[in-house]
Amino acid sequence: MLAAAQHERQRVLASSSPHYGFGDPDSFHSARAREYPALKDTTFLDCAAAPPAPLGPVMALSQSIASTPYSNPHSASTAGVATHLLIDQTRTRVLKDLFNVPDDRVGEWDVVFVPGGATQAIRAVGDAWDWRGEAEMGGENGYEYLVESHTSLVGLRGTALSRDSPVTAHCSPSALLRSALTASSSSPSRPSSSAHPPTPTLYSYPAQCNATGARLGLRFCAQIKRANPDAAVLVDAAAYSSTSVLDLGSVRECDAPDFVVASVYKIFGFPTSLGILLVRRASSHLLLRPSTTSFFGGGTLSSLSLSPPFSHSPRLDPSGTVHQALEHGTPPFLEILALSHALDWLEEITHGSGLRGVAAHVGALRDVAAKELRSLRHADGSEVFVEHGAFAPLLSDEIEEDSRGLPPGEAWPVVLERPGPIIGFSLLLPRTSTNGHGVAADDVTDFRRTHVGHQHLARLALLEGIALRTGGMCNAGAWTRAVGMGEEERKKLESLGAGRCWDEEEFAPFAPHRPLGIARISFGLASTVDDVLTFVSFVKRFFVRTHDVLAHEKAIPRGVSTTQDASDEAFKRARLTELYIYPIKSCAAQPLPLSTPWPLTPTGLLYDREFMLVSASTGRALSMKRYTRMALIRPSIDRERRVLRVEAAGMEPLEVPLSDRKASELGACGLPTPPLSEDGHTFSDDGHFALGTEQGATPRSTTLCSTTVLSQRFSSSADAWFTAFLNPPSTPCTGPGAGPGPVELHRLPPGSSRHAHFDGADASPPLPLRLSNESPFLLVSGESLRAVAGTIRARARAREGEGTAGRDKTPQEVVRAAAFRPNLVVEGEEEGALQPWWEDGIEALSVGTSAEGGGGVFSFLGRCRRCLMVSVDQVRLRLLSLPVSSELPLLISPHAQTTGARTAEPLATLSLTRRNASNGRVEFGAHMLWRDELGGARREEGESGEAPGVKVGDEVRVRLRA
Repeated sequence: MLAAAQHERQRVLASSSPHYGFGDPDSFHSARAREYPALKDTTFLDCAAAPPAPLGPVMALSQSIASTPYSNPHSASTAGVATHLLIDQTRTRVLKDLFNVPDDRVGEWDVVFVPGGATQAIRAVGDAWDWRGEAEMGGENGYEYLVESHTSLVGLRGTALSRDSPVTAHCSPSALLRSALTASSSSPSRPSSSAHPPTPTLYSYPAQCNATGARLGLRFCAQIKRANPDAAVLVDAAAYSSTSVLDLGSVRECDAPDFVVASVYKIFGFPTSLGILLVRRASSHLLLRPSTTSFFGGGTLSSLSLSPPFSHSPRLDPSGTVHQALEHGTPPFLEILALSHALDWLEEITHGSGLRGVAAHVGALRDVAAKELRSLRHADGSEVFVEHGAFAPLLSDEIEEDSRGLPPGEAWPVVLERPGPIIGFSLLLPRTSTNGHGVAADDVTDFRRTHVGHQHLARLALLEGIALRTGGMCNAGAWTRAVGMGEEERKKLESLGAGRCWDEEEFAPFAPHRPLGIARISFGLASTVDDVLTFVSFVKRFFVRTHDVLAHEKAIPRGVSTTQDASDEAFKRARLTELYIYPIKSCAAQPLPLSTPWPLTPTGLLYDREFMLVSASTGRALSMKRYTRMALIRPSIDRERRVLRVEAAGMEPLEVPLSDRKASELGACGLPTPPLSEDGHTFSDDGHFALGTEQGATPRSTTLCSTTVLSQRFSSSADAWFTAFLNPPSTPCTGPGAGPGPVELHRLPPGSSRHAHFDGADASPPLPLRLSNESPFLLVSGESLRAVAGTIRARARAREGEGTAGRDKTPQEVVRAAAFRPNLVVEGEEEGALQPWWEDGIEALSVGTSAEGGGGVFSFLGRCRRCLMVSVDQVRLRLLSLPVSSELPLLISPHAQTTGARTAEPLATLSLTRRNASNGRVEFGAHMLWRDELGGARREEGESGEAPGVKVGDEVRVRLRA
């Protein structure tokens, strides 16, 4: 396999640009291994978000700080003066090295260092701009921008609107040009005075789209200036300048932008708190008007009154440097020092070519990636990959139409530069859906049947060690236009999702169910051709539907029914083989022992998801998906002693009393969970549910599954235990800050409620829940578990044969039922009586309602959507010594240990075999509702009174839909 990879690399290198690796690939690969040791086990394709920080300049900064004193440049000390000189030198280097401003034109620009990044630089322009109202603007707009801009650039409109300045958003560059020309030729002179000269319209645009890599560059700025010579132009260069020189030295001063913003960390990966604002000195007066300089900070004044009438004088030298007025307080001088070292390092690593060499390198990688991805085809010949652009219209007929009204003789049609090192894309399903529903490629009535969900792609990439970006990319204009979402659909989405982060969803909740995001891979100086080939191989393995994969995939039954009356002959016999509760949400399961009845409640098995861990600093419930170490926490309920016992490796066991009242005082139901009122809300007359919580604990707002609930702290001693375990000492592997910080154990207070909603479910009012995500009970079948295990083995054999084993190359893994975090595991009594996936078609299911007694009747609610949770090592056995062809055991000892690490399986296999064409989700297992009102249940004698119960070994009767 290694030889095949080497051959593939040589093939690609032979056909790629000679600029890859700055002309010397071998030397580059050696330097890359030395400078980026953190990338050893990662395929990093998210450089547009932030490239990895190189070792060289970080070490140089440390050595410089250790050997040279630096100080506040406002100080007259030797260190302060030296620091001031360093800052001035770095300003010049920024202009020359990053923006190619020649020596004789350096005086045309001033460099303002802004704490933060490009966002703060944009805000600095907005705060200093003299916004005028509609009347004062004489019919012109105060601010105009392109909709396909980063959110920060769009956000400038908020400042304008807050000051009653008119704003216009343009759907295409040509539309903005036409608006600029109209404003220049038709608007009358605006009223002005010597004290308040007219404020021009501020136009803005991104030099490069951060979501797709499409580039307008500086030529578009020249077009705006020629269309409206009075215009002021702000260019967002954060994405463009990350890998390329925005060549200000190549444009005439009259065609140059007035303001340019960039982020240092986008170029070098660090420091993350330094932004750049370039101001053309001829336009500096637009940011220095007295009416806009209400705030002042240290270092910006030459005089200051101490008593009324209050006054102050800006500190401006005769040259009128704008940075003296805008850099409030002490400048970030250590960050500027870091930038200086990074510029030195850039020259060295690129053999003197600087950002131009980086641009050629990443351009070569982009070409290879685009070519390889475009060549991918499904078995039916349909495309796998579609690339998205930006700044339409671009077709010749659209340009001609959109350019009408512009004067002839000028190159008005917008011509994009060569794309930057970003590929915005979507992955497509075959023309024949993976679940057997025929869909023509050019007849998209339901995008869930034609597109791979971007979140699904992101989850699998994470498991394979691939860093990429999916979602809206902080560019609503780009992603909505990429998926063809019109204004009406956008408004409908906004009305349905006010205050909701749509990045968590994949498709719109209404037809035609357009994707709610796209995917993006991006390259930087540290990127290699191996990164590209790894990603292409990943797409091939998981998203290219070969003939074998298409033949293996099975349709998922559709529809929901909860009909209960049926003849005995229609039922198939099965057995409850495993029973689990999860006393603490997102922690390990407590397997319930054989023949030990466990009470049922309307909200689930007794004590299931009774507690949760909450971040004390953020108020969010912790999730194993983010903090995989939670899988190592083993809680259990001791009903006889009425304690919560928690164990974890390296920790003394923790025991917390569940209540300090006798069982007889807990009410007729015998449960510490309050009963349910008719409307599904919980209540308590005597407040017994708060027992065991901290005395006087006040309910707090807690964020749980994108909703807010009230919860109470349960035990300060428990808080200390969980905090200690989830925040282990930093190591070279985990690094600092890997844990959640202070953690609290919480429980829902009396009177609180949560509810689940299932379309078509026979449940009114909505289903009551404790802390479960979706339903009171989750069921999986032994038949389906074996099918998944068999498919994992088959795929492993195929990968070994093809030499594409992926990230988990050595161990063959088998997943037990607990990996899917079910409550009920059911298996047919006779082999072959129930087929894999039978739980998708449950019409009626009863536990122990035969003569031997049992627990009750359950209704089917819906299939369970699967996420990264199943990829956290819950209880997993790594069989290093057995060959792939071995018959591996399905079930694993309940005492097997877990690592808490993420693994590709079983989500990788589920993604290929269990993707529901009707909603695009990966599904496995069935959500269930206990129907106590149907009766026939055994009453389990328990803490007080009687409660229905189920136990491992109970007979199960199942009737399936026809």
